[in-house]
Amino acid sequence: MLTNRPFNPDGTWGLKSKRENILDENGNKTYTGNSRFPRSRKVWLVDWDKKEKINQWRHNWAASVNQALEQKNIPDRISEKSFVEQGIVDTPMQHEGINSKRHERKAFNQQVKNYRKAKASYKNKQEKVINRGHLDSLSKHLSFNEKRVVKELSHELKTYISLENLDDKRRMLFNWKNSTLIRHAVGEDVTKQLLTINQQESSLKKADELLNKIVDRTTKKLYPELNFEQTTQAERRELIKETESEQTVFKGSELNERLMNIRDDLLTQQLLTFTKRPYVGFKLLMQQEKEAKIDLKYTLMIHSDSLESLEHVDKGLLEKYSPAEQQKITRAVKDLRTIIAVKQVIQTQYHEVLKRAFPNGDLDDLSLVRQEQAYTAVMYYDPTLKPLKVETMAQWQENPPRVFSTQEHQLGLAYLSGQLSLDQLENHHLQRVLKHDGTKQIFLGECKDDPTIKTSQIEKIRKQLKEQQAKDDQCRKANIGHYQPLNYKPVSPDYYLKTAFSNAIMTALYARDEDYQRQKQAQGLKETEWEMTKKQRQHQTRNRHEDGGMHL
Repeated sequence: MLTNRPFNPDGTWGLKSKRENILDENGNKTYTGNSRFPRSRKVWLVDWDKKEKINQWRHNWAASVNQALEQKNIPDRISEKSFVEQGIVDTPMQHEGINSKRHERKAFNQQVKNYRKAKASYKNKQEKVINRGHLDSLSKHLSFNEKRVVKELSHELKTYISLENLDDKRRMLFNWKNSTLIRHAVGEDVTKQLLTINQQESSLKKADELLNKIVDRTTKKLYPELNFEQTTQAERRELIKETESEQTVFKGSELNERLMNIRDDLLTQQLLTFTKRPYVGFKLLMQQEKEAKIDLKYTLMIHSDSLESLEHVDKGLLEKYSPAEQQKITRAVKDLRTIIAVKQVIQTQYHEVLKRAFPNGDLDDLSLVRQEQAYTAVMYYDPTLKPLKVETMAQWQENPPRVFSTQEHQLGLAYLSGQLSLDQLENHHLQRVLKHDGTKQIFLGECKDDPTIKTSQIEKIRKQLKEQQAKDDQCRKANIGHYQPLNYKPVSPDYYLKTAFSNAIMTALYARDEDYQRQKQAQGLKETEWEMTKKQRQHQTRNRHEDGGMHL
């Protein structure tokens, strides 16, 4: 609720309204009958109680909330519009209030609740029918023995064996195991729960292996042109999942586009399996892990315990801790397990992508931060993940290829400035580039090299991104005690490529490439010959000076 009184410039209360004379067409005052007082009307000095103003505020609030939800990769959206305006076929509830009709409104709202409950029950039955349909469509590719195994595993896991359901089951088991291990450390008897979890994890592993066999068999049948060495098991599973859901076999460029989208979305899906926090960079992840370990270490030191004692936890170890300390340990252990799981996912993702771009590389010699730099460049310049030759990399560093057209540059800048939504961009590769902070900076650097785009436009957008980054840093600082900002700095494509593929990184990426080794040896011989020639010239010059310039 707001007051209708405005504020004066000095901070004091102003007037709610004023009187205004009603004038005729000539601008003269008008009177009623024989009255000597001119006609007047009341004019409010603020418009805060008008319906149009309320609707404007509600619209602005919805836009702000939706922007925040999009930044956090949360699919939910809110709207200031009614169900009718949104095209939603549902009955809105009524505000009950405190007047005499509140009982009637309460009864009406109860009817709406019952209707929605029945509707949700119907939707739940529909989902069960769809799950059964997935099982039936999947069973077309099963042998008689495999159908029997699927039936047994479905009973053990208490869910239909499908690609979607196994992902949900994996996430559920991860969270259940987290909470159960903490309860065990506090002193509760959770032997039965841990036994059930281990059994379900074993059944889940068997179901995964079985579905992987079925997926590979189905992929070979539906997509004989697909190169198995250039795709991962997870990508093939997602491809078959989309094929089943859309009942369409993708071909040609559409198949390549699907694989590119799957490759981009897969990492986000896997990360969200473990955590709702958006992934920013590997450095920040290591910082979060360090912070969680520090918090856990100091809490355990209160009772002369250590991280090692927690790793080999016995029942009742945490009984001597206070409830507040137990809660702190619970949160730290959960964060630590989540971070470790996320690191494993990221490491696998980087390794799979770089192994396809550099099949002869020795990636173990590269730190994850270095792999992240190379991964970002590969996802920007080589989204199809074709094996990259040494000559190609040299050309990239000398003259970075232009990935997007001028029109796409303008569309991307319009999105970054808030004028367009991501769904309005038709180029899926451009959508992927603008989602990631690293590739976003390479995109801005490419835009800066475009002569048709003004530098001031790019600088304005960079300023907006920097302000948003500062807000995110403040939020992280509140949750991470020793947080240091890890902002992406403005970078040009040629500088980024030379940094991401320095000599040390190139040596690791082409470690087992015979042509590269021959080139390195030839370059070494050339440098040695040049050094020998240089020393010979220096020797001749020195002798010539010693002989008074008469040396022959």
